[in-house]
Amino acid sequence: MSNVQIEEKLFNIESSIQKLSLSVKSILSAEEAAEFLNMKTSYLYKLTSGRKITFFRPLGKLIYFHRSDLEDFLLRNKIDAISEEESNENPWKK
Repeated sequence: MSNVQIEEKLFNIESSIQKLSLSVKSILSAEEAAEFLNMKTSYLYKLTSGRKITFFRPLGKLIYFHRSDLEDFLLRNKIDAISEEESNENPWKK
């Protein structure tokens, strides 16, 4: 096995461990929250400045997120699936 292959495997292991640690933490930093939400940190800050996502600022500068609030954010605006009967109807007929 070459050094490059070993480095790739180590990187993959490190990434897996980091993702696993996010799943057990209940309080996340902005960087961790952005990774959890699969978005850039700058976009997460935009969401916080528009108060579109719940966050905590205990000392006035650094922001933190509760993982359950992030999960709630991801599950907003639910779009229900249409039933088979509705999908067979002609939408132009109504």
